[in-house]
Amino acid sequence: MSVTPDPEWRDLMEAWQSEAPEERAPAPLSDEVRRRIRKRVRWASYRLLLKAAANVITSVGMIVWLSLILDFRQTADLAVMIASVIFIIAGMTFSFWNFRGTWWPTAESTATFVDLSLERCRRKLVALRFCYIFLAVELAFMIPWAVWALLSRADPWAPGAWFAVFGWMAFFSAAMSAWAAWYKKRTLREMAEWEELRRSLS
Repeated sequence: MSVTPDPEWRDLMEAWQSEAPEERAPAPLSDEVRRRIRKRVRWASYRLLLKAAANVITSVGMIVWLSLILDFRQTADLAVMIASVIFIIAGMTFSFWNFRGTWWPTAESTATFVDLSLERCRRKLVALRFCYIFLAVELAFMIPWAVWALLSRADPWAPGAWFAVFGWMAFFSAAMSAWAAWYKKRTLREMAEWEELRRSLS
């Protein structure tokens, strides 16, 4: 799967490399390139904070929505509500723990900004590994729960219901796996670009 180069990264690298086109070694970073690095990292910080806030709002909204549509007098509905709350809390806890210390630069230096970006890339890869484990645990709960819930229906063997439930789980798993593969490749490319900039600062 190919990944389209990031236009911002392409422009940044071209600006850096064009400063000494005849030299074999990388050119020192100019003030303009350093300014653009700081700007990029600050915007990444804003996006990280916005993403965290969106995750909290989405999670609360999901719990409220489930509480409105589920009938807690039904054992199957109560089970899925409890499991959903546990999964949401576990996912949120891991996300905040994983990105601890990376929300904002601790110093106003280019080296700090580059090191922070490299650490964020490493945390993204850790999050991807957690994503696979989290998906497997969810499926380990959802598959037996779905069988139990479908067999509890008035018409337990209606093929449409089985196809809808397991078809959705298969589609969701495939979509998550495809996204994770794309995101990993994108993160590794971003890490290589930051590492190249880090070497130029040494």
